[in-house]
Amino acid sequence: MNFSTECIVSMRKWIEEQTVILEQEMMESKAKEIQEQINKELFEDLMTGVLKDEGWIQTKVNPAFTDIGINIVPSRFDHWYSQTAEWIHLNAQGDYKLLKGQWLFKDPKDATMFILRWS
Repeated sequence: MNFSTECIVSMRKWIEEQTVILEQEMMESKAKEIQEQINKELFEDLMTGVLKDEGWIQTKVNPAFTDIGINIVPSRFDHWYSQTAEWIHLNAQGDYKLLKGQWLFKDPKDATMFILRWS
């Protein structure tokens, strides 16, 4: 199959245009993903601060956290999250929330029982 020079030039131009469009879409998608993550982290920081100011107790017994922050392989601890969520659902008397990988409790007794059970 022989293509004319004009046809080849036209195809190259089309490929280049499509490449630019694809690259733009990929960059926009990644930028949106990053922005959503930043928004989530900001919201959770603010919410944690508000709850703590209202007297909620933040527990710090998550094995996914180290002295330098959250572990780089958080999926490794998914089972811990599901186990603690089930335990809290069955045992907590007051409100509770999971923010930034840490459980917060409105009732100090719930926080104490959680820490005793999961430390």
